[in-house]
Amino acid sequence: MTGRPESASAASGDSVAWTKALQALDAERARAYWMLDMSALDRIYVPGSSPWRSDRALLSGYREQQIRVEGLQVQIDSLSIAGRTRTTVTLRTTDHLAAGQVVDQSGAKIPLPPGTPTTKLITLTTDPTTKVWRIADITQA
Repeated sequence: MTGRPESASAASGDSVAWTKALQALDAERARAYWMLDMSALDRIYVPGSSPWRSDRALLSGYREQQIRVEGLQVQIDSLSIAGRTRTTVTLRTTDHLAAGQVVDQSGAKIPLPPGTPTTKLITLTTDPTTKVWRIADITQA
């Protein structure tokens, strides 16, 4: 259930449920980078949004070079709810790249270095009829 916070607990402001929702979106992103699936980004981000455009450009470059990312994993170190309306939630997260490796067309693997924790504000939005949440904006906190 990509982008669907589990139960009413997320809707009411449960940071554990929002962490799980963000982890599901991160897992979908990891699959997109392994499969080089541009259309998957539409399920993660609001199409046309700044993070959608950034990931699309990066993934497009990887496709052209026939480079995949295997085992992409982002570790969420902390998460709190910074703001909430009926159709948006802004999450203050600190996270870092925990794992992943680049695989080129010959099969050579290059491990990605672990990332430094950074704090961001991630705004998700939903269509109330579908209850699917997608990332609309990401800014440094």
